[in-house]
Amino acid sequence: MRVKLLLPAACLLLMAGCGTNRNDSAAQACSAAIAGKLGSKTFSLDRGDMSAHAKGETADVVAIASTITFDKGLSTEYRQTFDCRVRFENGKPPDVIGMQFNWSKDDLKKVNPGG
Repeated sequence: MRVKLLLPAACLLLMAGCGTNRNDSAAQACSAAIAGKLGSKTFSLDRGDMSAHAKGETADVVAIASTITFDKGLSTEYRQTFDCRVRFENGKPPDVIGMQFNWSKDDLKKVNPGG
């Protein structure tokens, strides 16, 4: 009886260990880099969307284009797109080599030059 229960549990553990791929690792690295740059600002990222929009640029670089939401749920909520590039090297953790926030002109407040 115990052998019947151990086999499915062992299979589940093996599958869980294989769940992380390059796109997921790149999304995690980009998330950490964004959190480090934005400090105390409130923002929300969708790692599933980030992984889904990850594309291999070269054999060792993955590019991600996704959306970040600032002040989610507040009246000041707004979204911006961003591009992130992650390099993979053997024996090293993924390294963010490029991060760009694509600010939309529509989100910039117009300044009244007349006062």
